[in-house]
Amino acid sequence: MDAVRRAADKIDVFAQAGQVFEPRASSDLFALLEPMIHPVQAPRQNLLFHPKVWVLEYASGDARSYRMLCASRNLTNDRSWDLVVRLDGTSADGPTEQSAPLTAFVRALPAMAVQPLPPTRITRIAALADAIAAIEWERPPDVRALRFHPFGVPGVPVTPLRDLFSGIRHGIISPFVSDDGIARTIPVQSNPVVVLSRREQLDRLTSETLSRVEAVILDDAANDELAGDSDLPEPTSDDTAPLAPLESLAGLHAKAYVVDRQSGSHLIVGSANATVPAFGGNVEFLVEFEGPRTKFGVAALLGEQARLRALTIPYEPVGDEVIPPDELADHALDQVLRELASRRYFAQVEAEEPDIETEGAEVTPHYRIRLSADGGLRVPDGMKTRACLLTRPANTEGVPGEPVQFERLALTDITPFVVLRVTDRRDVTVSTVVAAVLDGDISGRQDAVIARQLVDRSAFMRLLALLLAMESGDGSLQFDAIGAAGAGWDEDGNGLFETLVRAIGVEHGGLADVRRIVEHVRAAEDRRTDGGGSVLPDGFDELWESVWSAYSARSAVSTDAQ
Repeated sequence: MDAVRRAADKIDVFAQAGQVFEPRASSDLFALLEPMIHPVQAPRQNLLFHPKVWVLEYASGDARSYRMLCASRNLTNDRSWDLVVRLDGTSADGPTEQSAPLTAFVRALPAMAVQPLPPTRITRIAALADAIAAIEWERPPDVRALRFHPFGVPGVPVTPLRDLFSGIRHGIISPFVSDDGIARTIPVQSNPVVVLSRREQLDRLTSETLSRVEAVILDDAANDELAGDSDLPEPTSDDTAPLAPLESLAGLHAKAYVVDRQSGSHLIVGSANATVPAFGGNVEFLVEFEGPRTKFGVAALLGEQARLRALTIPYEPVGDEVIPPDELADHALDQVLRELASRRYFAQVEAEEPDIETEGAEVTPHYRIRLSADGGLRVPDGMKTRACLLTRPANTEGVPGEPVQFERLALTDITPFVVLRVTDRRDVTVSTVVAAVLDGDISGRQDAVIARQLVDRSAFMRLLALLLAMESGDGSLQFDAIGAAGAGWDEDGNGLFETLVRAIGVEHGGLADVRRIVEHVRAAEDRRTDGGGSVLPDGFDELWESVWSAYSARSAVSTDAQ
């Protein structure tokens, strides 16, 4: 929880509205994710925000370095075969032509969010885009040129498909394919064309399209689990055994295009399937590598002697298969869910009046959330919708149209995360999580969530150690000699005094975090009726008051001096 708390103001995650899946079990960690999750929608209606891109900035003093990941993999527990590009870069003297498309892509992200981002986050993302503009990316071995290709972003120029895919021989790796998609990406004169896809997708291609391609599918053997210790990797030359995967990969999800030209070959990796939506309005991102055919050509990557080809078997053509009715119904259900998730939702928090007031007794406060949404509610006939708070999945109401209300909420139940569920005539239900605008949030709510985890003194001491850890120059956490992560502190707090005094001396900002959490722990214990022991060490209250007084006085002196 402390790791997520530290990261909450450093990370922004943009994800397609309607595709943020409802978790199987709720977690208090989700409250700490609230500032960083931004559902978005593609600028063109009924199309998808589909890129899988990370852009990261690292700091060491004044020095900066950057990493960019472009993948076909989503942030899910999917076990499919995927591809990931990793590029590292450093700042150049000025803007680079290479980074211009990536810069424009990052700068455009906040405008696609369903809910407006706070100004501080917009400013920080703009600053990251400015930094990206001046990055020189390292090219992998044998790569002569490196290019970025965003698609579907308003105002960002797109390389014409005839130029991007022009060549004399082609290869496609794509889990989803269509006749029109292959026609868009493969010139008519190209021959032969190797296509690695899923069997059920190839079955739907017309006989005419299948006659143009050499189709292969993943061999079922490539999806087998490790049979036993005999299948574990051999030790390496330094006598260290590589880690075996906990689970094998299963199914194809990778997306790549290989183009041979007279001048060399081009490998294009990213998020786009060989379908019309991918290049006709979806927001997608691809990275192009140009290099020699012996490294990046169709034969090298997908030819008979290629290592990847050993995982495949020839596809026996069927073709002209129709899409099953259930799949069409699933698509319609998903479309309705995405439309609901693309609305703006508002969660108004209000304190409830206590039912009974007993003089001298501590009354647990309760709250209500009034949930509303922009625009009217349009749901096709035969479909039903429900909504609930992520923290209270059993208490459901209708998806607003008209505002709905969730009552008798504890402080830690307050959340902007709302689960939307849609059920069709088949009694099939799909769900997603949306982020509402939380109005009237209660101060200290996230601290209360953390305090709720402190069930004993040992847990409190571990958290205290993390909050008071010192950051070294490289950003890593340094603990006192009394022990890493509080290992040297016993439950009575021996050694705690020295650490607190040291924190005062360096004006450690973690003391303010400690103060808020201690207040919530005290409030929770004041409301307890079971007579259990305190999670705070004996004598901690007196020690803490002295520490906070000294810290406040020192901070005030420092402020005056400035």
